[in-house]
Amino acid sequence: MGVKLQDLVIRNAIEFSKLAGKIIAVDAPNVIMSLFNFARKNTDGSKAGLILDRTQRPISHLYGLLFRIKFFYSKKIFPIFCFDGLDSDLKKLKTKDRLNDFLFTERLYRSLLQTGNRENAKQIALSKEYMWPNIIKESKQLLGALGVPYMSAPASAESQCAQLIKDKVVHYSNSQDFDSLLFGCPHVVQNISKSLRRKEHGRWTYKKITPVTIDLKENLIRLGIDQFHLVDMALLIGTDYFPGIRNIGPKHAYKFIKKHRFVENVIIEEKESYDFSALSSEVIARVRKIFLLPEVLIDYPKLSWNYPSDQHTLSLLCEDHHLNRERVETNLNKLETNYEKCQVFFSNKTRNPPTKQKTFDSIFSN
Repeated sequence: MGVKLQDLVIRNAIEFSKLAGKIIAVDAPNVIMSLFNFARKNTDGSKAGLILDRTQRPISHLYGLLFRIKFFYSKKIFPIFCFDGLDSDLKKLKTKDRLNDFLFTERLYRSLLQTGNRENAKQIALSKEYMWPNIIKESKQLLGALGVPYMSAPASAESQCAQLIKDKVVHYSNSQDFDSLLFGCPHVVQNISKSLRRKEHGRWTYKKITPVTIDLKENLIRLGIDQFHLVDMALLIGTDYFPGIRNIGPKHAYKFIKKHRFVENVIIEEKESYDFSALSSEVIARVRKIFLLPEVLIDYPKLSWNYPSDQHTLSLLCEDHHLNRERVETNLNKLETNYEKCQVFFSNKTRNPPTKQKTFDSIFSN
């Protein structure tokens, strides 16, 4: 979901040429979910459901990642994908052992598929215990096969993307959510899409989009608040970690925080008009800690961009998922060509000779 700050935040249009030579940290779950959500239409325009392969598993995220990496390289952009670690218990309910749930359902799925029980295999493949964990697993496998670095954050992918910018490892964080700002992300880039259009939520219509950047410092100065106040606004509006206060939207939240400065003061001064009973001092403290003191990695060993492995990519996409081999090979060849051009561009930019592998040290050596 993410916090609804779009009506308060200034976003500046940017040309792709200005992103050439940049390293971008990608909020992997956010991007992969948007790719996964792509579905077919029936002839009458109604939704036909997920695109599945013959093993009854979704494939939109696999084609989508292949195309997205090819596009990044075509624009001379090196991506790093960040994945979520453990969920906060404020964000979603946990099973007793989510990993064991996935491993059990994975074994059951494989068994059903081998015995030819495709209908039950489909039910398992689309179950909550199996589908999303498997999508994340396969996404990591494909990124590894394509030579793209990725990391699993201790907690939130968005907070890790923000930390990579603070540590001057990357230039931008790529996420459509505005929670990145709550984590103190200095620079966000949105709307990175080859088609320059995005499907509108719940509709079979598309709207034109333009790549935009968000400068956190610029927006905080304009609004006259700091990151602490922004997090307090989010408590009133609603985030993934707290649903917000009924009938308080972004503009009212901003008005109240500007006037009363802290959410505790808002509760005291506005208690006659709103129900703040769910916003306890414990919830306030825990949500503030999540955004202001997030758990992140600060060491980044063995992160590099490698030449794609045809063998591993074709094995995952064509042998395991039975995707069209000709289509995959065509796009993989284009991706490799774009990768080579991207390497040369970065090598010239940093005055280093082109190689099959580029590391953080060499890119930032100048």
